[in-house]
Amino acid sequence: VATQGDRPDVMRGEETQIVGALALHPHLASRSVVVLPGTHSKWVHVVEGKIADFTTYMTGELFAVLRHHSILGRLAITAADDQAADTDAFSRGVLVAQDAAGGLAPLLFSARALVLANRLAASDCMEYLSGLLIGDELRCGLLRDGRPSALVGDEALCDRYASALQLLGVPGVPVIVGAADIGLWHIARRAGLVRTPARAT
Repeated sequence: VATQGDRPDVMRGEETQIVGALALHPHLASRSVVVLPGTHSKWVHVVEGKIADFTTYMTGELFAVLRHHSILGRLAITAADDQAADTDAFSRGVLVAQDAAGGLAPLLFSARALVLANRLAASDCMEYLSGLLIGDELRCGLLRDGRPSALVGDEALCDRYASALQLLGVPGVPVIVGAADIGLWHIARRAGLVRTPARAT
């Protein structure tokens, strides 16, 4: 699936989750904004059962790159393995990103600076960074697309997005799991690759 114009966008596979989500929750087909958190998070506008528009955010990939290939990730590596991360650090990152009029780039180094200033535990820096990245995505997505109708994908990741949305004053966004499997089944049936067994009479 692709959009054209000055800033083209593509999705390769996530559309199966949309098909599954609409099969599981038909009311989303008329008009909805479906968010698919992941490596390349998608905010998808559905109108009359079709994908009308979407935007990709590289939130998950940015987190992985910063964690494994930047100075920010070194703090987490040096933190004690037995020291549990504080989930409040995630919330802190979300709220900081919400007020980031200057965008995300100036905030990233704060994940290191807060640790050096003894205002954030080293074991919490990745939770804080996750909050910054997800918070920035949600800030932009809410501004551009409005309130999400549903979160679709991995349950743990969707729950993280739902908790961040609640912090931003958008509570109660439903989470849909298992949509990809249902979507693949519906696509296979539509393509004639599988047959529905005949009912016994």
